[in-house]
Amino acid sequence: MERIRYEVHSCSSYCGDYPPTHILVDDPSDSKSRWLSDGNQLPQYLVLKLEVPAIVHSITFGKHERPHPCNLKKVQVFGGMDVAHVSLLSECTLENTSVPETINLTHRCKAGLLASQYIKIVPVQSWGLGLNYSVWYVELKGLTDVPVVQKAISDLEDYKEKEALLLCMKHLRQYGYTEPFASLKDRAGVVWEDPMLTHLYKAIVEDGDWKGAEQAMEQAAEAGHFEEYLCEQPVRVQWAPIEVATASAGDQGGCWPGMRGGHQMCVDPNKKVLYMFGGWDGDQDLGDLWRFDVESGTWECVCSDTSLVGGPCPRSCHKMALDLEEGTMYVLGRYIDHVRALPLPGDFFSYSIDLNSWTLISSDTFMDGGPRLIYDHQMCYDGGTRCLYVFGGKVLTSTPASETSLGTYSGLYVFHTVSKQWTCLKPDYSGGPYPHLLVPRMAHNAIFHPGTHQLIILGGERDKIFVSDMMAYNVLTDETEVLADGHDKQIPSTGFTLRATLDHASNIIYLYTGLCESTSEEARQPSNALWSYDMGSARWTCMYRSNQGLWHRRQPPTPCPRYAHQLVYDEKSHTHYMFGGNPALEKSNKIRLDDFWTLKLVRPSVADVLRRSRHLLRRQRFQEMASIDPMEALSFLKTTLASTVDHRDPDESDQFRQLASTLFNTAGNASLGNSIWRRERMEVYNELNLYFPSHMTQPRSSLVDLISIS
Repeated sequence: MERIRYEVHSCSSYCGDYPPTHILVDDPSDSKSRWLSDGNQLPQYLVLKLEVPAIVHSITFGKHERPHPCNLKKVQVFGGMDVAHVSLLSECTLENTSVPETINLTHRCKAGLLASQYIKIVPVQSWGLGLNYSVWYVELKGLTDVPVVQKAISDLEDYKEKEALLLCMKHLRQYGYTEPFASLKDRAGVVWEDPMLTHLYKAIVEDGDWKGAEQAMEQAAEAGHFEEYLCEQPVRVQWAPIEVATASAGDQGGCWPGMRGGHQMCVDPNKKVLYMFGGWDGDQDLGDLWRFDVESGTWECVCSDTSLVGGPCPRSCHKMALDLEEGTMYVLGRYIDHVRALPLPGDFFSYSIDLNSWTLISSDTFMDGGPRLIYDHQMCYDGGTRCLYVFGGKVLTSTPASETSLGTYSGLYVFHTVSKQWTCLKPDYSGGPYPHLLVPRMAHNAIFHPGTHQLIILGGERDKIFVSDMMAYNVLTDETEVLADGHDKQIPSTGFTLRATLDHASNIIYLYTGLCESTSEEARQPSNALWSYDMGSARWTCMYRSNQGLWHRRQPPTPCPRYAHQLVYDEKSHTHYMFGGNPALEKSNKIRLDDFWTLKLVRPSVADVLRRSRHLLRRQRFQEMASIDPMEALSFLKTTLASTVDHRDPDESDQFRQLASTLFNTAGNASLGNSIWRRERMEVYNELNLYFPSHMTQPRSSLVDLISIS
């Protein structure tokens, strides 16, 4: 990329000693080397005219040598060939630091590469509340190669001309101007729409051939034309409570685990079994081991107190990992109240599922080269190397941390399950500078990606401050990559007891939040949200929030907000399982939850598209039928149309019940005419168009929408 020369074309305003031409010089030490707007009333702007048209790839904002309250916090960048018609290239948030920031700009459009003669910078917010806006220095980089830029300009003009013709053709056909439409179509020589859609249009709008229209949609489904639409649809979060089934034989004869938080769960997707161990019930630590059979929907108490059979003593805030190949579970760490603390060795256990037996691997992991006694850490298993990775957690000592020394956080350790040896990869942290990017913390989350050999660390807390970064540590190369530094406003809010899972086949991380970050104790309450992170596009998407206000009376049940819960993911069935937690009720800090939920992420299917298509077509058919033969329409409503209604959708269900009134509003009024039905049929056709890829359809936009009424 080359540096692009420009001049200042215009600006909204400026203060006397701070003209816009100052942005041409990069002088961080000069407090006057900047443009300063004369006020903060929107819109304020700077327009740059490039020396030659270019494909602009990035813009760099220079800074003063010290943070400044007039620095831009939020800014929009536009570009285009005509200063009056520019397109948004970026909308970003800048930091209030002395470090220059480079922002990548959109440089492609539907026509191909996007050429610009003008760049417009629009401040939205400064770091100081109500202050004027400052821009210190601007540098542009991109391509100025003449043949490339000229082709981009030409391609854009051709695209605009073609789209204008298509909009005119759509308008003429939509409003029944048949002859002008046919004439323009013949003379334009452009591809109007796919023949399949032309056939669908004729069946719906011109002929009212409803069965033919349904058959056309079925053929489109068989040809795979709905796949692009389905991939673009948001995922629907589907919660379902798991209720008590039948009592199972355990040594207590119980069928359901008691209330708890700070427990651990793991899932065996091959055997369709979940295991749960320990936790805190509000009064004491628990040492029971439970097994849940997914197919039968029953819990079995494997052991009410594992310490009686050679296993770990009751505990909470520990971690558990499962080796699927060997059928072995590992348990490490626990929380002990400082009041009761004596010498604090950290024990380490394994459990053979097939033999139903516990083994004490170590009575003091620190003496064996591993971590000290820790809690709120993370432990992940790598089946490829048969290693356990343990990162972070608070180190427990016999004396509480002081105000000046907030304690020690455990580093990164690996346990080789074959040789039974520990190795310290990153040292513990007790404050001050740390020699590695991967700084220890507690109450974070970690997942191991077997495809990339990365240990991915998310969030947590260190020295009573929430951490909101996202790191990836490669266990093969010993390299750490910063996926998010905590400044991106699009990532989930930081919090305590995050729960993360991985669908490594689709490269998606799911994150379920816990206790929210806040300086106020009243606001420091559970407010759960489910986020997904696409590792390919590095994009976060919020899929669900537990505090979205009043729920619809027919909305399916969802879990109450909580933290210290446990969430695991069965990648084979694409199902999350969540049990218990702390609801953080003000009345009592001893109450814990014992509810059990499944969470599935549901996308619309081809069958959903066909059902909705049939519903739209049959609803229109019913409305026309009602104006001619109400009795036949009533029979059609109760049978043929009713079979297409999704009664789980409150809006669709309500609309269906209201259709009966159509029989009284239009009965005997067959004179409504083709013009009325044409408009309504056209609306149905336009809605069905949305299921097809855009390259097959008429333009999505409408010519009448371009008319200004102001």
